[in-house]
Amino acid sequence: MKILFIHYNEYLHIGIPTGIACLSAILKQEGHEIELFDSTFIKTKQTSKASNTGPSTFKPTDYTLEDLVENDPVTNIEDEFKEKLKIFNPDLIAVSVMTGFFDQVIDLLKAVPPNCQVILGGVHPTISPNKTLAKDEVDFICVGEGEELLIELAEALKNNKDYSKIRNLGYKKNEYCIINSQRPFIDMNQLPAPDWSLFDERHLFRPYLGNIYKGSFIVQSRGCPAKCTYCVNSSLRAAQKKCGQYYRVQSPATTILHLSTLKEKHGATWFKFADDSLMINRLAHLEELADGLEPLDIKFGCSIRPETVKEEKIKLLKRMGMVAASVGIESGNETIRRDILGRKGSNDLIKNAIELLNKHDIRVSTFNMIGLPGETRNNIFETIKLNKELHVEANNVYIVYPYPGTPLSLKYNINLYDQKGKLIPVSKASSFELSKISRKEVEGLLKTFELYVRLPNKMWPIVELAEGESSTAKKLQTKLQDYLLENC
Repeated sequence: MKILFIHYNEYLHIGIPTGIACLSAILKQEGHEIELFDSTFIKTKQTSKASNTGPSTFKPTDYTLEDLVENDPVTNIEDEFKEKLKIFNPDLIAVSVMTGFFDQVIDLLKAVPPNCQVILGGVHPTISPNKTLAKDEVDFICVGEGEELLIELAEALKNNKDYSKIRNLGYKKNEYCIINSQRPFIDMNQLPAPDWSLFDERHLFRPYLGNIYKGSFIVQSRGCPAKCTYCVNSSLRAAQKKCGQYYRVQSPATTILHLSTLKEKHGATWFKFADDSLMINRLAHLEELADGLEPLDIKFGCSIRPETVKEEKIKLLKRMGMVAASVGIESGNETIRRDILGRKGSNDLIKNAIELLNKHDIRVSTFNMIGLPGETRNNIFETIKLNKELHVEANNVYIVYPYPGTPLSLKYNINLYDQKGKLIPVSKASSFELSKISRKEVEGLLKTFELYVRLPNKMWPIVELAEGESSTAKKLQTKLQDYLLENC
């Protein structure tokens, strides 16, 4: 059977999605013909230039992501998709879709011919199954994990057999949406190494400390034991409460085998563990990983919750190859972090955790959110000041975007839809009107967040002038960023 995966992605947002890569590996084992439509490198009139700096680089390089598409023609995603359909002529299209891209994916699928069926899986169909399945462009949905479902569905469609009893499947019958019962979570040790060969090799180029490495994302766990109010894990856990233990960890032996395979096949020496928190694993688990990964001589980055940081674990992750860590701070106001976001840990705990990481020469980036319910400008500056005290390599900041069904979205009745019934994209999250400051002010602080963190306090009045949308403000912002790059 010919199956086409769609990876609808931001322009030049490189990195191989672990879900599609895993599904492709499994389906190829079953003898299916698999191809990919990927929007990552499609150059359009609307795309903007990419930077050569960021949390994964920590150091400017002569290389930029634009170099990857320098000779690519300017076209549009819809035309490229139609051409792919014409050449490959798939029997089934499978899309893993996030909430922020849902409407764009639906618009794209309008070009699918009637003889081809479409299944949507991933976060959005799992937490919003009926609204997803109600779309005319969608024939099936997957609620939860899709590895076993896709094998069974492809077999049923290929042989014209009944699919109505396939667990985790949603389908239409007599204009009604039918959502089948759920199956237990898959044993992660039964999963093959992800199929990176499906993807354009340009996804593998990773700038780090002025050099270019090859590698991408890897996971050794699914789910998260924490209960942060804004995180999609809260919605996914509720949607799959009958499927077994939500947080599961792959055996060290399986993880070591997958990393070894990817290094051998693709020359990968840089990885990003996409687990919600790698250091949450027990000491014995990390010791076994360290024993197996140390001989591979790889480098990797990972996400870490500050309350899990222990010196003995840092030492083990260093042995494994850890060189960079992303730490979720979210807010510099302890009350907001605890009561609004459901995050444990004081500012002092965060400072101590990052001090330990710095002690062992781990390059640290932070993740922060602004525009939170009840948040004021002063609260945002508490976040800025905390980041300033931490002296880390990079400070990431985003406007809060709570997924449907999360405790945060339910408590504050956050409407994710615009007046036309379209989902508000992540890029327009400032329209939620959650904070006690204006949308424009939140957007201004988003643009200047790093400038406030990095530049001396005496320059803050100048930075404030760069928050606006005027041409003068934009020019000033550019000049300050150039100054920051040269002097800080």
